[in-house]
Amino acid sequence: ASFVSPPIALRLVCEAPCMHVSVPKGVKLVAAAFVAATALRNRIRAFRARGSQRIKTSMAAFEEISSLAALRPGKAERESSEKNCLTKPKSTEKFVVKTLALVVHGVKSRESKGVGELKKIRAECEKRGITVTEHLTLHEGHCETLVRELDVTGVDAIAVMGGDGTLREAVSAFQGRPKDEHRVCFAFPCGTGNNFARDLGLKTISDVFGAVDRGTAHPVDCVKVTHPGGVTYSVNCVTWGMARDAAATAEGMRWLGPVRYDLAGFYHIMKGKTNHAKLAASDDINKPAYAKGEHKDYMMMFAQNTRCSGRGFTFTPSAKLDDGKFDLVAVHKRGTFKTVGLFDQVKAGGAHVEDDACCYVQCHSAALAAEDTDDLVGIDGEVHVKTPITIECVAGAFTTLV
Repeated sequence: ASFVSPPIALRLVCEAPCMHVSVPKGVKLVAAAFVAATALRNRIRAFRARGSQRIKTSMAAFEEISSLAALRPGKAERESSEKNCLTKPKSTEKFVVKTLALVVHGVKSRESKGVGELKKIRAECEKRGITVTEHLTLHEGHCETLVRELDVTGVDAIAVMGGDGTLREAVSAFQGRPKDEHRVCFAFPCGTGNNFARDLGLKTISDVFGAVDRGTAHPVDCVKVTHPGGVTYSVNCVTWGMARDAAATAEGMRWLGPVRYDLAGFYHIMKGKTNHAKLAASDDINKPAYAKGEHKDYMMMFAQNTRCSGRGFTFTPSAKLDDGKFDLVAVHKRGTFKTVGLFDQVKAGGAHVEDDACCYVQCHSAALAAEDTDDLVGIDGEVHVKTPITIECVAGAFTTLV
């Protein structure tokens, strides 16, 4: 390992030839140690290059963003919020699905797990007398094209067999169609994260068919991100800084399984990259946020429509899907051990929001402008765009089954 440069070391892990097969635990541990050592060596070299000059970071409590006071929900409040992700009354009128347009993730449908999931969806629809038309995606972004161009005449609902990314594409397609062409839209949780469905308590295909049987259709929000390349919608999370970088690294290490999130997080903690940006937020729908002032050094920022992102990590524990707002957490730079502790708190049900290194707010809009023009913002773990960006909540953007 001492003869391999740090960038190549990480690339070896991300692009290993065994990424599509079952990996023994021992190999995973060796890979973890290898990447961790690489990150540590990166950190030491950067420290030496600065001539042992310490980075000065403000240790003051992070209590507000643009005059929005930080929320500090305690354990009882966080646990209560987990039980219900909705704020508005549910409709008492039963919505019946008789015809369903099903968008099937092309790659997942060819995997053994996906074949079984699709077989179960077909069987459950047949049992209920639901007529299904299937539409197979051929590439990334194809779901959005399929839903945008779909003839919805006689279609009661549109479902996607996939995760948050596939659902995001379907929801994005609706934003460009007239309201009378919108249809109830929901996801069978067959993706990697499935965080939107998780918030609704729909963790399995059987859970989703339970929602179909209940027939409760409910309007929910999404998030609109405006960036130099145009507009992208999000149903899950918008991330920047270490949160985005770690998620992107984890995406390249899928062969390691769920442990990749922990490994990627540790790698970027040790790497200690600086993230300078202007950040603003507003809870006034008539006064959009505008990023101004000086650039500050943050560890990361994530704006979420859902409570969880990644592998079910509770980054924004009080988030609701229909409150006309999104939740935003920004974190000031802290030392290595403090940062590791914060990530442990995230995995322990979102206790990080009680820490004064974090500022947790709920807002209608936010704005971010990174000092480094090459810095990227991640949207639902799949789309990556440059700053400056503005983030806005689109209240009641689509209707789903709850």
